[in-house]
Amino acid sequence: MPIKDTRFTRENGRVLMLGNEAIVRGCLEAGVSYVSQYPGTPTSDIGEYFHQILDSEPEMHKYLVHHWAVNEAVASSSCAGAAWTGVRALNPMKHVGLNVASDALSVIALNGPKPGGLVTVVGSDPGSLGSHQEQNERFYAWMFHLPTIEPHTPQECKDWIKLAFEISEKYDLVVNFRTSTRSAHSRGFVNLEPIIKGKEKGEFIRNIPKFNSLPPHAINNHIRLYERIEQLRKDIPELGFNTEFAGTNKIGIITSGMPFGYTMEALEQLGLRDVPVLKLGMIYPLNYEQIIKFLQALEKVVVIEELEPFLEMDIARIAHEHKIQVEVLGEKYFPKYNEFSTGLVATCLAKIYGKHPNDQMMKAIDYFNSYKDIVPSRFPTFCAGCPERATLYAILKATNHLDNTVICGDIGCYVMSFFPPQECSDLIICMSGGISAAIGMSTKTDQKVLAMIGDSTFFHTGMAPLAEAVGYDSNFLLIIFENSWTAMTGHQDDVLRYLSKSGFSIEKICRSIGVQWLRVEDSYNPKKLIKSIDEALNSKGLKVIIVKRECALQANRWRMSQIRSLETQGKRVQDVSYFIGGCQMCYECARILSCPAIRRVETDGIEEMQIDQDRCVKCGVCYEICPNGAIRKSVINALEGVEVPFREL
Repeated sequence: MPIKDTRFTRENGRVLMLGNEAIVRGCLEAGVSYVSQYPGTPTSDIGEYFHQILDSEPEMHKYLVHHWAVNEAVASSSCAGAAWTGVRALNPMKHVGLNVASDALSVIALNGPKPGGLVTVVGSDPGSLGSHQEQNERFYAWMFHLPTIEPHTPQECKDWIKLAFEISEKYDLVVNFRTSTRSAHSRGFVNLEPIIKGKEKGEFIRNIPKFNSLPPHAINNHIRLYERIEQLRKDIPELGFNTEFAGTNKIGIITSGMPFGYTMEALEQLGLRDVPVLKLGMIYPLNYEQIIKFLQALEKVVVIEELEPFLEMDIARIAHEHKIQVEVLGEKYFPKYNEFSTGLVATCLAKIYGKHPNDQMMKAIDYFNSYKDIVPSRFPTFCAGCPERATLYAILKATNHLDNTVICGDIGCYVMSFFPPQECSDLIICMSGGISAAIGMSTKTDQKVLAMIGDSTFFHTGMAPLAEAVGYDSNFLLIIFENSWTAMTGHQDDVLRYLSKSGFSIEKICRSIGVQWLRVEDSYNPKKLIKSIDEALNSKGLKVIIVKRECALQANRWRMSQIRSLETQGKRVQDVSYFIGGCQMCYECARILSCPAIRRVETDGIEEMQIDQDRCVKCGVCYEICPNGAIRKSVINALEGVEVPFREL
């Protein structure tokens, strides 16, 4: 019997937690009662944990609500609405999600969240570990005047998210809680404190000057925002976010977040134990007196931060304005791209301090780099049986491998389509950017233009550009992948799932918007899909093909659970398997469909393709597309057994 996870319900103790888990625990200790987010790495699992808690503790539903929003702008505005009734609201998102939320947050920050509290948790992604770019979203802190807290450990994640709500309520400010992929998913011990129940209900009290940022109130709110920020700036030393480590060296260091950990380890490895270090927990605003006092004792200060010089510019400005003769070093030595490591920081600091890295450190770096040769480099790929893989195969076949065809990609599992062997995505901008790009491109090229979008992205921001494409009768084909799940971020039971279960229809939406040329196809019937794509690309105007087939991971899980259930009842179940015999090595299944369940083997000195039965999900697409009929289908218990097909959407 599984052991119940009590880390989110215990009143005290010391437990092991990921940074994201610690944030959730801190919210429970802070009395948060409303959470809204669109899933996005590295913050998706914040919502997952809230749902796990609510499932295991049903009584919490009385005062705690978590919503999977349709997009980040909706989530931010929802959280503002909740905060304005006097409750504490949490708004997690990934770094590029802040772009979507920015329109709403620019105004919400002016208004302020009072009488409640509003904290955004923004997960940055240096190194683009789970994103299409590594945008340095910290600059939004300057533009919108969002006080920004950057934790390093899970304990800080838990403690500081509570402080963030206190600051938000006290100063009437939207507080930005910045994590990174590393801090969100690093594990450490966390000391627990009592849980506080959030408010079940609040009350909105009319205040037109505060909540309506239109002339003349917008200017007044802007002035008031500066006043609130400056008051917070003065109070920062009392809040306990920043820590100074004393030292006599005339070259000091200012850093924050994950780079702080790399810095301290690097200094130890270099034998630099006399370096003064200022660890910033709040990276905006900066307390002038604290920074000035630290700089005045130095000849040089090294600012260690990932990506563009956000802190470096502010610290250089403070030094210049207060006429402090200190050289500010940062981007001159440290890269402005990719995530840092202890080895990288140590190598850069060795140059600054005139140190030679010791043998132990160089061996560690060489050992780390040696894994690049040991571990083979692999492109990310689609799961076996993925309906999107089958659709890409149909696109390649219908276009003669993209001859005179441009593919406008989008955000979803299908971002992997630009990798070999498909190489079936020419551009990726942002959520629904593929449709928008296709609108402009199709007016200025005689090439065939095809855009792709997933069902979750379609609800996120895809309907508006589709309406424009209908209005101009833009000459391109849009393929909508309807797999019934927000698959790329972890199959959340979100708005998409709710709409799917309620019979909400993308087909009806397309028709109501005015799409005239519309087909609904199944990617597991590739020959028919190829014909539809070919017909669409050779027709003028806007065409839409909705490819309906459930995410293979979830479809196979459901199918296997049904089979197990029938077998426990003593019923015979049909078992389908596919195998290869007489292979001509045309590589249609391996290089064009590129299913990972099919591999090349050598048997008795003869090369052939083989289906890995442990990985095959029995979708049958390879059977349908093999040009030589070398893939055979076998059905056990064909006559008396119960057939359990994949469920239909």
